[in-house]
Amino acid sequence: MPEPPNVLLITTDQMRADHMGCSGNPVVRTPNLDRLAAGGVLLERAYVSNPVCMPNRSTLATGRLPRNHGCWSNGINLPAHERTLADVLAERGYHTALLGKAHFNTFGRGEGVAPEDAGMESRDAWNAGAVTPEWTGPYYGFQHVELCIGHGVDNMRLGHLGQWVREHHPRAAAGVDRRTPAANGASQCYTAAVPTEAHSSSWLGTIGSAYLRRLAADARPFFLWVSFPDPHHPFCPPAPYDGMYAREEVVPPAFGPEALADRPPYFRRAREGGEWWEGIGPKDLLSEMTEPQLREIIARTYGMVTLIDENIGRLLDALDATGLAERTVVVFTSDHGDLMGDCGMLFKGPFLLEGLIRVPMIWRLPAARGAGGGARSAALMSSCDIAPTVLELVGMDVPRAMDGAGQAGVLLKALGDSSGAEAGGRAPAGRDAAFVEFKSMYHTELNLRTIVTADRKLTYYPGLPYGELYDMTAAAPEARNLHDDPAYAADLAALRRRLLDEAVLGHDERLWPTCHA
Repeated sequence: MPEPPNVLLITTDQMRADHMGCSGNPVVRTPNLDRLAAGGVLLERAYVSNPVCMPNRSTLATGRLPRNHGCWSNGINLPAHERTLADVLAERGYHTALLGKAHFNTFGRGEGVAPEDAGMESRDAWNAGAVTPEWTGPYYGFQHVELCIGHGVDNMRLGHLGQWVREHHPRAAAGVDRRTPAANGASQCYTAAVPTEAHSSSWLGTIGSAYLRRLAADARPFFLWVSFPDPHHPFCPPAPYDGMYAREEVVPPAFGPEALADRPPYFRRAREGGEWWEGIGPKDLLSEMTEPQLREIIARTYGMVTLIDENIGRLLDALDATGLAERTVVVFTSDHGDLMGDCGMLFKGPFLLEGLIRVPMIWRLPAARGAGGGARSAALMSSCDIAPTVLELVGMDVPRAMDGAGQAGVLLKALGDSSGAEAGGRAPAGRDAAFVEFKSMYHTELNLRTIVTADRKLTYYPGLPYGELYDMTAAAPEARNLHDDPAYAADLAALRRRLLDEAVLGHDERLWPTCHA
């Protein structure tokens, strides 16, 4: 019996699928992601199950849909009884560890909740000393964790990252509040007086590569999740990454505010400001954002991506140097994307456009798992497919409770092996549709469902008189909303029927009868 492969899962937070060189972006420099793709499979149509952090992270961890694992919005802790991929692998002898942003528990705390009861990722719990850096797990099936809490440079104050900064870069903490805003006034754009070496992305490159070297001396297989909290607003990469990209050279959105004319009315409400949305706050007046300010945001986001890429390179180098690369499945993806100017919008929320819900995804399999590399696949894949696909690749059965589809056969087919034998006998047929669900905590009337097929995309608004339908074969697929176009009535009806089928058939398999009566 060959020894089971290791698994290295690398995630970013709010990174678009088109923010990599290997995905066709001509400006942003991602040489290490490009080399990962050159040795593996780039999934060109990978979608989130939910476009917000906590729900989709919980889906990545469990292979279950938000409506089934219970964390359907930020602000809801992943129930402690949920069985994660880490739980499954640990039960089979794997060492399991998570470094970076977990976000299975809230960063804040509810009204009336004491700091000591707020959870292991609450800022208040860390500030009150209820959680200290001496705690390193277990946590949701991970035997070892080292966490960062929050985004920007403020996360250098708390968690295991904060302790590491105090120990290794004691002067850096004093620079967190010394911030130089962008000269053109771009929202949430500044440069803090902190060294690159103390940034969260550098921390993960440092401790992640060291952890891999330690794991190389361990006889057990491992599952290591390295989770970068960037890219994310605020847009504040350290120097020189803040100015690495010329603002006039960044790739602008394919369509801007002019596309709002045929969108549901809440798009325009959100752009005007004054209300809370999942990613947009009352003070975010997106309608006043200028083109130079948007370019500033994009350029700084590119800088965050390049800094992450350099530290992913350190992880890949550690795999190569230790010989682990030959027996490690490497998966790269993002929690969700960012609107980044699409329809004149930023951030995330109930705006289920491609920039937000389509994410980068690369799989590199050990040499014995397939021939060649540098493959691309247009197969549809969902974030809930990652856990079952990992289990297929390491030779384990997929628990019935996992909602995702194991897609090892799709990966092997892309690499030139269509037998599916090493994917547990699974046929490489893949999905015919990917599904996204979203329920707003601020605007409860927005309980959305999206279906994406090879050539169409529908976002359905139950109980509301509008919707979104797009031709995904068009040059700019989302530049025009076809929902009310009579020529697409048959497509609309068929996609609605498919969504109904998914809603009826997608029940929680964990709640299954144990006997006849």
